[in-house]
Amino acid sequence: MEFYKTKVDGVTVLFEKRRLPIVTILVASKVGSAYENNNNKGISHLLEHMVFKGTKTKTARQISSSIEKAGGILNGFTAEEITAFWCKVPSKKFSVGADVIFDITMNPLLEKKELEKERKVVLNEISRTYDIPQKYLLDKTKELLYEKPFGLSVLGTEKTVSKIGKKELEKWHSLYGKENLIVSVVGNAEFDNIKEKVEEYLSKAKEKVRLKKPLIKKRSGCFTEKRDGIKQAHIALGFHTFSLKEKGRYASEIFNAILGEGMSSRLFQEVREKRGLAYAITSYLEQEKSYGYVVAYAGTKKESVKKVREIILKEIKKMKEVSVKEIEEAKEQKIGNWQLELEACEKTATALAFQEIATKAEDFYDYERKILEVKPEEVRKIARIKNYSLAVILPK
Repeated sequence: MEFYKTKVDGVTVLFEKRRLPIVTILVASKVGSAYENNNNKGISHLLEHMVFKGTKTKTARQISSSIEKAGGILNGFTAEEITAFWCKVPSKKFSVGADVIFDITMNPLLEKKELEKERKVVLNEISRTYDIPQKYLLDKTKELLYEKPFGLSVLGTEKTVSKIGKKELEKWHSLYGKENLIVSVVGNAEFDNIKEKVEEYLSKAKEKVRLKKPLIKKRSGCFTEKRDGIKQAHIALGFHTFSLKEKGRYASEIFNAILGEGMSSRLFQEVREKRGLAYAITSYLEQEKSYGYVVAYAGTKKESVKKVREIILKEIKKMKEVSVKEIEEAKEQKIGNWQLELEACEKTATALAFQEIATKAEDFYDYERKILEVKPEEVRKIARIKNYSLAVILPK
């Protein structure tokens, strides 16, 4: 592994050199959904969509075509503390990929005509979430765990997205200053070429744009909704845990692996294998720099909701006495998962950007050691939850 890190005119540049003839080029802005307010919730995600709709030199068709015709893929994503645009291309097409990604990051046209069309797309995406009970319920659980605006979905609401105009998008894009940009490249490329492209495009960004610390207030609550047209009930139980910048994040990963990751997890065994109460039963760990939470989810019969909730709570409490053997097995599981994900250069590029924002990118390569260093009591301590949030969707 060859890893390089530098600053180019104020922009952080991360590079992991690989020998396979592919490369992922990712540009991440620290301006994510966590920095929004109740009136502009969803603006980061809408801007993510809009950068692909044309620049001063490329149409939307040319943006997608130049990557896809080169045999690559193009995408973007919005999270709480990051908005990113990336492509994965054959190494010989590095310049093509870099030109597209850096251009859309710095020079989106944000035309009113395109905005009105893309707004409809995003509004359909919001509606689609409602039609997927599991996704809808996970969003509701986050809303119960945190006060608004942070608790609201990254997508925003129909009301807020409908009000965002060209001027608001331009102002939001102006926050993409040099100190708020991270370039993460993983694959077969040359560091000098990467730095040249960064200097060519990103040196045009503003020198200093300070971001206010996101307002994240924890809470807990309950939510129940009765719905026509569904046969299965859906239940989600969530509670707060460590963020990515905290040492306890590694204990949280081990805790979640034992609780609900995979068919060997406690929840899968207790809810599905032993009792047949659910087809889907799992738990998720959501973490970024400033927050962390675990959500256990199950799809079950209406009459089984109470029983499933009791089992989930029981299994969480039982984690207070989880054995050393089970913790050691979970460590191997997490290290193995991490090693398997290294195969995908786009996942490594993304993880490096998240880690750089949370602490420093170099910590990504210390993952195995830090997982192995986790003490049993650190994992057991997470089970001592004082409050939790519960969200349920029931068929009428």
